[in-house]
Amino acid sequence: MKVNSNSLDSKIIVIAGGVGPAAGVDLHRLIIENTPLVYKDQDHLRVIHLSLSDLIPDRTESLKTHTPHIPALNMASLIESIIPTCHYYHTHAVVGIPCNTFHAEPIFSKFLEAMAPFKETISVINMIEETINHLSQIVEHNESIGIMSTTGTRTFRLYDNPLEKRGYKVIHPADQEKIHSSIYHPDWGIKAVSGESQENKLILIDALEELYQKGVKAIILGCTEIPLVLKATQYKGIPLVNPVVLLASALIKGAGRETLPFIKE
Repeated sequence: MKVNSNSLDSKIIVIAGGVGPAAGVDLHRLIIENTPLVYKDQDHLRVIHLSLSDLIPDRTESLKTHTPHIPALNMASLIESIIPTCHYYHTHAVVGIPCNTFHAEPIFSKFLEAMAPFKETISVINMIEETINHLSQIVEHNESIGIMSTTGTRTFRLYDNPLEKRGYKVIHPADQEKIHSSIYHPDWGIKAVSGESQENKLILIDALEELYQKGVKAIILGCTEIPLVLKATQYKGIPLVNPVVLLASALIKGAGRETLPFIKE
């Protein structure tokens, strides 16, 4: 028997999580907190949160080892598993992947290719595109944009290419190894402690100051786990752009609701 619901006309939001897990939880939180017209449990949007981390290899390592098809096809298989649910409720799904490096062309193109047969049931939000479009609304196109990211995102120029195409100058912190270690260090990296440590926060704050001194007009927190440490929306008046916030907004809209006027972070 099907369950009656006031949200039958809404699409199902699918969080393709586990990449990393804490970022998926943060995205889920943002969706819950920023869905308008919510007065009781039943008013919330439908969300399926898939977090099977062991099935999705590290994206930077997959790029370095020339195996981008593995995370791409494994993620596609996970998302394909929700199609029976969509058919059961006569609805569609809108998917968001809270991992910047997953959007690298070698991975994301194979993922979209695998999802193409299901395009009538499933649509995918591109978090990078959402972020670039947002930046174009808040920063003039001839200005400098700072980026803090994993080595995979930097090497494959996920943000550099579309930003430079629009006339922006892109600046990264000088010591990429330090930034990457703030995320991946086995003892005190963001992934290891699921958030802030004294060591990772110091590295990230130093990088913010470096980019500020270089005159950037906005800074992209280009790993979805960096905002777990850098929770402010500005640094000395410079906007800190959190792609997970923009992905949450796009998913809410994609599911059939408008977001709140000022999405909470």
